[in-house]
Amino acid sequence: MFFVIRKRHLKLFLLLLLVLLGGVLHKPVGRLVFPFPFREEIERRAEYAGVDPQLVAALIYVESKFNPKARSTKGARGLMQIMPETAAWVSAQKGLDLQEEDLDRPEVNIPIGVWYLSYLFREFNGDRVLALAAYNAGGEKVKAWLASGAWSGRVNDLHSIPYLETRRYVAKIMRTYCVYRYLYNHRA
Repeated sequence: MFFVIRKRHLKLFLLLLLVLLGGVLHKPVGRLVFPFPFREEIERRAEYAGVDPQLVAALIYVESKFNPKARSTKGARGLMQIMPETAAWVSAQKGLDLQEEDLDRPEVNIPIGVWYLSYLFREFNGDRVLALAAYNAGGEKVKAWLASGAWSGRVNDLHSIPYLETRRYVAKIMRTYCVYRYLYNHRA
């Protein structure tokens, strides 16, 4: 059976074709846009630390787009954009001897960053939003905002975070986390 698509029906046909293909290809296409390099290392370290690996992936995506050599204007380094002072503190807690340039190596940056994120989760009683805000602004700042009432600490109150950068950071990671959970919740 042969059918002819008239010009006026071409847009409708293409839209239908896109919808049908999208139903089949949306995850593979999504994984191109939101990749998950270093997945085994992230999952292993996150499981050991009790942190959701998709949250770590979302944080890395937002922080560095998975570029191990990424640098911030403030001096943060590597995949998880760890400040050298934070790395030195974590290293002392874990009894490690690290050099600043070691933060450019994923096999060093991921464990340090995941350990620190896990520490923040413990500091903030497992609250994801507070831990993410502290990862960006520092734990003492977040504690001060909570104590002064400047921010309630709830996700639906992000607009009250005193630092615009932290406000946007937490919102962006939460959105990206939803994407990573959807795309990578089960090993493929």
